[in-house]
Amino acid sequence: MSTILKGPVVLLGHMYHPEGEARLRAAVSVEVLPQPEPAQIKAALRNASGAFVRYPNRLRADALESASQLRIISTSGRGTDAIDIAAATARGIAVVNNPAFGTVPVAEHTIGVMIAFAKNLLPLNRLTHAGRGWPAQKEYRRVELRGRTLGIIGLGNIGTEVARCCTQAFRMRVLAYDPYVPAEKAARAGAEWVGDLGRIWRESDFVSVHAELNDETRGMVGEAALRAMQPHAFLINTARGPIVSAAALAAALREQRIAGAALDVFEEEPFSADSPLAGMENVILSPHTGGLTDEALHGMALSAADQILQALRGERPPHLVNPQVWR
Repeated sequence: MSTILKGPVVLLGHMYHPEGEARLRAAVSVEVLPQPEPAQIKAALRNASGAFVRYPNRLRADALESASQLRIISTSGRGTDAIDIAAATARGIAVVNNPAFGTVPVAEHTIGVMIAFAKNLLPLNRLTHAGRGWPAQKEYRRVELRGRTLGIIGLGNIGTEVARCCTQAFRMRVLAYDPYVPAEKAARAGAEWVGDLGRIWRESDFVSVHAELNDETRGMVGEAALRAMQPHAFLINTARGPIVSAAALAAALREQRIAGAALDVFEEEPFSADSPLAGMENVILSPHTGGLTDEALHGMALSAADQILQALRGERPPHLVNPQVWR
């Protein structure tokens, strides 16, 4: 077995589970920056051999300029937008992520908010606590998920799991839009693949976003898309915040052009009470926790630690984001 490089592993934020840090400390020295500022990050990486980035901390190009010994950077989960991958690749630094652990919890979160909307659980809970639940029975309608149409944008692991659960468990009609996957993949999950994104907006009772954040999807859910949705429809975003325009969504909700929205991710994180979405009764907000179950946190931390140690031993880690740098 190759000798591990001697420089420390710098953690930009604690790992999701202490066992991940313990595994690292058993093999290398570890430096934790709980709330790192850019100058701190740059200084700490100067002699580091590895780095871990917990979202929403970010690792930008300027922090890598003097990181001459850095060999490996790991994300905290699946998403990689907190790391300047192009800059890392240009310097020959491997970047890994930790996929698949969020598939089940994010799918469950998505289905959970769909049920909450269908049964109007939030307002009925609030009114019942206040002793006004019974008079509200007729005011707040409740519907079944069975037979409703779910539109999924992005048919990766999570989108596929949502489609499978909703078609099999709830017998929903599921439309799936993802121009980068074949129609057969949607069919295997019980969904109908559609090539026209407009059908998702026009035909869906629920629209759930599971797409990657890139130049094509940034701002995808804006005024035009929201105007195309049905007035009784709900929007769910558990992917990345900048895919949805908060200002356009707030306007659509105020004007009752759609019935409600559930957001686990936001254009600016952490979420601010100054957001136009703050305080809206027909919006379910959660602080980017859809994929952070106990089981997922444990798995992601161990995966990150293992991949960092593999790379430092000269062993190819399994989830390289930029495999071209590996020699």
